[in-house]
Amino acid sequence: MALHMSTIVSRKTTDILAHLSQLRATVSHQPLLYTISASQHSDRPDLSRLVSFVKSLSSSSVGCLSAPIPSGRPGWQEYTSVSVATFDEQHATLFRSTIPGRKAAQVGRWHALHQKDKQPDTRDYSQDIDWESALSRSYESTSLPSELQGLSRESVDSFIYFSDNASEGLSSALSNVASAKKLGLIATSTPFVTGRPYTLFHDDDIHSDGAVGVCLSSPACATHSSEFPGLEAITRPMLVTSSEGNLVNALDNANPSRLLLHAIQTHPTLNNLADQNLSKELRIYMGTLKRQGGVHTLDQLFYITSGDPSRGSIALDSDTAPPEGTLVQMFLLPPSSNPDILSGLQRNVPQRSSLTFASITLDDLNAISADAPNLQDAPETTVLHDVFLAASENGCIVSRGTPSSGKTEQPWKCVVPGGLMGLHW
Repeated sequence: MALHMSTIVSRKTTDILAHLSQLRATVSHQPLLYTISASQHSDRPDLSRLVSFVKSLSSSSVGCLSAPIPSGRPGWQEYTSVSVATFDEQHATLFRSTIPGRKAAQVGRWHALHQKDKQPDTRDYSQDIDWESALSRSYESTSLPSELQGLSRESVDSFIYFSDNASEGLSSALSNVASAKKLGLIATSTPFVTGRPYTLFHDDDIHSDGAVGVCLSSPACATHSSEFPGLEAITRPMLVTSSEGNLVNALDNANPSRLLLHAIQTHPTLNNLADQNLSKELRIYMGTLKRQGGVHTLDQLFYITSGDPSRGSIALDSDTAPPEGTLVQMFLLPPSSNPDILSGLQRNVPQRSSLTFASITLDDLNAISADAPNLQDAPETTVLHDVFLAASENGCIVSRGTPSSGKTEQPWKCVVPGGLMGLHW
């Protein structure tokens, strides 16, 4: 359990620094986890002051730059948020990972020039390749970051980390601690803020890639939570009867793209859709369902990237699609949806200490509710006690362990705008 958690949201850097100054005596000798929001609206000198001050709070810390937290109030995209959490050093181990994940695609002239030096491929491709198995193993790693290798895996409760957009290697390594819960935030993109693709902090060092995080051991016992405000079911539950790679080829032995197109065309707010292909402007997801206490609950969500009724298959934003026999359902996030994450937490203050990662879009940062109050009515500074809240347009990585069974779920990425994935103590 965290010794302290808080999130400060303010238009005044001085207010944030004043709140953080009160924590110095409490956190100076304890591991510190933190995020600082940054965007193109950020004042560079103020951001530099905040980073330097937060890093000075503790002799051991990890953090990252995150995105501003969306709210229905106008001007909130220009607010700065800082979230901090400290843990008992006896039960918290900070780590830095350089385990590689998926490599970014090489495009443009640089790639073309380097192709000249590429050696001819002489491998034999005449044999059949199990692509699903190959993809699932392509980022496998069994070696944990060095700081974690001496820990007893049976005592580990959870991993919390911040990463670049290639966390597959680390996710695979952490999966070897099957019973532990894992929650990772993909840091906000910062090329126009710091000149780095991502900005991660480990003690006094700054990194552009890899990951940093904390491992929490007993007696910390976290519970996992998920919430998807505004999400609407648009089909009945169906069984996956054929899937391959990241493609779902059949649902209840029927054409999944036609089923989805029919659901869209008969939806009350979308029945004027004329295009026979799935509109790229729609946010449509396939969710897996899990049976708990006689009721089916939403378990995982995958963004549907494409679908063609003539071919039938639906492509998911994932390396692998749900296997055959999985119960799934289609969901829609209405175009009118406007995530108001900050105000939602202010209205429903958690009863326990909570760490929450929110998935947003770049559009969220400029979304304004029609009935929002005027900017002068908004408070200069808001402090959420016992809450660690951070957001990113790049989403978060989830893998929930089950201590009783010793099993862990395949890591998956939550990118549903307004989606909240959390741990509670």
